[in-house]
Amino acid sequence: MQVIKILLLCCCPLLGFSQLSDIGKVHISEDAGIRSMLDHRKSLNFQKDRVIKAWSVQILVTRDKYLVNQKKEEVKKSFRGLNIDWSYEEPYYRLNVGAFYTKIEAAGLLYKLLKNYPGAYIFKNNQVKPADF
Repeated sequence: MQVIKILLLCCCPLLGFSQLSDIGKVHISEDAGIRSMLDHRKSLNFQKDRVIKAWSVQILVTRDKYLVNQKKEEVKKSFRGLNIDWSYEEPYYRLNVGAFYTKIEAAGLLYKLLKNYPGAYIFKNNQVKPADF
């Protein structure tokens, strides 16, 4: 009995060495449906005309195009790094700032903008390009 225990103690560590060659290797197997879905999503992300629904802050609505451009430059100087763009929907020019995935992020910007632009408000922007984020 003692001999069997000694043999088991000597041989057991040798059984584990066969798995040492696999240490540090990761084997990933993915379902074909998941790969198909990821490829489809990737193709959507690279479409040039793709638009995303996002939250933005509108700081000005006017009929005066000159005023919109003037305010745009003013906001650019005060808030660097923000996406600032104007759009025209007859008969109004609209000055929009920022593109955020959540309304809470847009509210943070709104809080900063309200000091200089008391009429600013948050709205759901349906014309944001992926590059605007």
